[in-house]
Amino acid sequence: MTALDRVSGCATLPRGGALAFEIDGCAHGGTPLLLIRPLGGSMALWGRFRARLAEERQVIAFDLRGSGHSSPDPAWVTTAGLAKDSLHLLDHLDVMRVDVFGISLGAMAATWLAILAPGRVGKLCLASAPARGLALTRGGLRRELALAACFARRADDVEVAVVDRILSSGFRTEHPDEVRDIERRVRAAPATRTALLKHALAGVLHDARRELAQIDAPTLVLAGERDALLGTAAPRALAAAIPRATFEVVSGAGHDLTLEQPIATATRVAGFLDAAYGSAQPLGNAAASAR
Repeated sequence: MTALDRVSGCATLPRGGALAFEIDGCAHGGTPLLLIRPLGGSMALWGRFRARLAEERQVIAFDLRGSGHSSPDPAWVTTAGLAKDSLHLLDHLDVMRVDVFGISLGAMAATWLAILAPGRVGKLCLASAPARGLALTRGGLRRELALAACFARRADDVEVAVVDRILSSGFRTEHPDEVRDIERRVRAAPATRTALLKHALAGVLHDARRELAQIDAPTLVLAGERDALLGTAAPRALAAAIPRATFEVVSGAGHDLTLEQPIATATRVAGFLDAAYGSAQPLGNAAASAR
């Protein structure tokens, strides 16, 4: 996928603000796939994950408000509000139905998108996400404190510190050149400390437990084998609470599957999306060995 194959634009939101978006694979038919970003980094970080998916389908990506080339956040940010921004983008593009992939904060927003607008979501894929943001456990509090420490860094380094913290130690050790490239892309379109704090707080306050049973879309929940930030228990519990969900672990990946195992994760997602409705089954671990 090259820049010549990409359509980009800006969607004005009803109550002010705008979302920068890009569409790849425009020549493909079928249901488009909407990608929703995690905390930290612009849509440029979708990289090889997005490129692999765009080989077979139309892929819509955008920058959350407060990140990348989108406008600043509103005064108060929630994961449900991020989902509503996604809906406004679809309305702007005149797209009535999409499949959705979200990771971490983006998966929390994708969860609300499937709850608030079930008729607009075909299939749903949630990666590295819990049903509830703040976990009042030793591990949960340790996770929040580790992320909070990133915000004490110099303003120019906060977002890089957040993204680095999300990467597994194994990936940082084994792929130093890729880590440097990720940091370069983050610095190319940095978010402010205030925007990152708003997004982090939205994730902490996320709680969709009461509404998960309402999700009717076939759902794939993914977790990284090396995810030291969230672990695999919380995503597994999320899958158990959604009626038509399956759960899979991606080998060799940390919290951000799309950065650490982009091709393996994209292959998992593509296989799930291509499966017939009502026949989704666990896809096994074979794809996880590829990068």
